[in-house]
Amino acid sequence: MATSLCSALALVTLLQAPPPPAPPTDSLDALRIRATRDSTDAQLWLLMGRAYLGLGAEAHGATHRSSVLDTAEEALARAAALAGPLGTSAVGDSARVLRVGAWAARSWRGWETSGVDAGVETWGPLPMDLRVPPVLDELGENLLRACPAGGVLLTAGDADFYAAWYMRFARGLRPDLLVVPLAAWRSDAVLRARLVADLKLGRRGGGDDGWLAELVRRRPVCVSMAFERPPETRPRIRWEVRPLVWVAGPEGKSPRVPPRDFVFGALRVALDANDPWAEPALAVYGRAARTTPALCEPMATFRVAADMPTCRR
Repeated sequence: MATSLCSALALVTLLQAPPPPAPPTDSLDALRIRATRDSTDAQLWLLMGRAYLGLGAEAHGATHRSSVLDTAEEALARAAALAGPLGTSAVGDSARVLRVGAWAARSWRGWETSGVDAGVETWGPLPMDLRVPPVLDELGENLLRACPAGGVLLTAGDADFYAAWYMRFARGLRPDLLVVPLAAWRSDAVLRARLVADLKLGRRGGGDDGWLAELVRRRPVCVSMAFERPPETRPRIRWEVRPLVWVAGPEGKSPRVPPRDFVFGALRVALDANDPWAEPALAVYGRAARTTPALCEPMATFRVAADMPTCRR
């Protein structure tokens, strides 16, 4: 497990995207058999893609990992194609988001072998049709814009990580930022060792979040408000509230993005359409509105303030 990229917690997070996970009785062999009988079942291919994605996260050996992730990508791409265009079904949109998860797994593997400065060329090129629902597109852009220049964005779960990773690597937004799930940094020894070495965090960059205090000394660190609160460390880190993130560390001349400059139009559309990805985005924005009440003004502009208890007061 020490050579695995994702911890058990990170893997569970990865597999919790809507719709619900596969029934326990559905083994990978059973899914393969069902696929030979009905190759047009989008949800079946989604379940198969999830299963291979889980295997890819746990696989050992670069060749084996690459092969398993290739299979996951193919199954998820097929599920998305069978389910129809973006935004027309939860199955299709979930398959598209999990495809981003497969490419994120490739990127982490690339970091382990080639360093955190390795670009898309190390694991790409990314597919031209790689997409996430607009509500995650918007969430990723908002999170990346909230972080100071040259920072590290620590994410909490599936929605904020997929969104930020996609906008950073597939869309090329904010190439100065490093996007990493906090759970993976804490639990994956190989990934942590590479990050500690490449970011020159020294001996204090080991376990028990010692690396976080050292990282904050060297560069800005943003924590997504998908977390209930920023990490508690010893010695304590002084986190500052900004729209959508908590920030600590040197900021230099990085300008702050005013609350009025954030957008929530895709969230409004997703809420009206009962998009399953609207709920995790709403949770992030609701927490942000509680810590930064000035966000209620742009939320009102995009007609989502009524969905935020803080903004209704």
